[in-house]
Amino acid sequence: MRPASIVALLFATAALAAAAPALSADALRGRALYDARCSDCHDTSVHGRNKRAAANFEELRGWVVQWAANLGLKWTDTEVTDVAVHLNARYYRFACPPVHCKATGSRDAGAGRLALDDRRP
Repeated sequence: MRPASIVALLFATAALAAAAPALSADALRGRALYDARCSDCHDTSVHGRNKRAAANFEELRGWVVQWAANLGLKWTDTEVTDVAVHLNARYYRFACPPVHCKATGSRDAGAGRLALDDRRP
């Protein structure tokens, strides 16, 4: 992805976050980071497999940490969490620990799931 495309994507994400308060700004930033750095190799089939490598949110976050390191992305702890929150909301639907999802509320009060619309591109 070209730098100009990345900047445009990040700008569009910021504008969307300001215009759509129902969405989590962190998940939107996670989506922008994922789209800019990961989506060229990871299509939906990676996350839609029946036998997934991650069994819960912390394992999912661990995979993001591992792949960010493998690719030399130097993401901050917050950026890793943002990407994990995005992936969890879009594909996995694991219970999200309040320490990571405290700003987003809950769709299912007892499950601690991320409250995000299922809006997709």
